Amino acid sequence: MAVQTAELNLMGYSLDQELSLSCSLMNISRGNCVVKIKPTVSKQIHYSGILDISIDRPVMKADINLSDTKFDELCRLMMKDANRPVTVIMLLDLPLSINLAGDLLIETAAKLKILDLSWIIPLK
Repeated sequence: MAVQTAELNLMGYSLDQELSLSCSLMNISRGNCVVKIKPTVSKQIHYSGILDISIDRPVMKADINLSDTKFDELCRLMMKDANRPVTVIMLLDLPLSINLAGDLLIETAAKLKILDLSWIIPLK
């Protein structure tokens, strides 16, 4: 996915942080993904994520929790100016199928576990 916009949302009096990304899909045509990344203070959970795929709309939603330190590091790295968009690659617990036109082939809505994330962040 190519990150089109990135915003740091500060919510409530406590200024709870959430990184909100609007992404275009690179391997699936006519689709977007809204990614919400939150820091977690739990010592037991370092990261977790769910990808919610709707059958009715071409918009996926991803909810991701990162440790405080990884969240801060990601925010810092995404603030760099670059001439190319940041790319995020999600490793899912189940494969997604597409047809030759690049359309996603699903018959029902799905909630997939995000096993891992990789980021490509341009430096120049």
